Amino acid sequence: MSFPRPDHAGLRAHYEREWAAGRTAFAEGTFHPDPVPRDGVPRFGLSLVVRAEGGFADRIAAESAAIAARCRGTHLNYVPRDLHMTVRSLEGFQGTVPQHQIDHYLGQLKAAAEDLGPIAARFEGLGGSRGGLYVRGYPNADLLELRRRMRDARIPIGNLGPAGGDGDRYRDNAHITLLVPREAVPEPEVAAYVDARTGVDFGSITTREIALVRWRPDLRAANIEVIERVTW
Repeated sequence: MSFPRPDHAGLRAHYEREWAAGRTAFAEGTFHPDPVPRDGVPRFGLSLVVRAEGGFADRIAAESAAIAARCRGTHLNYVPRDLHMTVRSLEGFQGTVPQHQIDHYLGQLKAAAEDLGPIAARFEGLGGSRGGLYVRGYPNADLLELRRRMRDARIPIGNLGPAGGDGDRYRDNAHITLLVPREAVPEPEVAAYVDARTGVDFGSITTREIALVRWRPDLRAANIEVIERVTW
């Protein structure tokens, strides 16, 4: 089964626009810090992700460490165990996730993945926005189709937990986050490092496995916990 081809040229242009603003924000410290979440905030909730593994993960982890070493301020810097590509963010943050929510989203994922091929993305260049730094990724058609199906499955019921996550949004990118800012201080060395590595080829991910995860972030770490893995 074939699906519409992704618009990688349009996505590349989007990444360039985001980094034009992100470069200035990091150089001048004009980004908006993202605090440690509390129950009900729309970010850092139950999510479906692909974990970075093997040699690919090692390359990405080296970039995250290089960025962390250049930081003047305190930020959430991603360590190897937390590196991932988000397939879909399902809802807002909860300290405790009820089992019926877990079962609901696992059922949606298993139905959505039926008859799909492997999902994949290739990663080229560092980038970022006012909200953080990431590795730029370019998804394949099966990943986009899976997201479309998960979004459509949400429509009749909506969120079971706190409002947030992707909602009705359809992700067309595939980035891997490396840093979320915690305090608004200038980070010119970080900006320069990212700017010098916008064309680096980091390789690719190809998989038939997705993890349902919860977040337990603190000031400096994402602390992602895998609830269950689904393969097809």
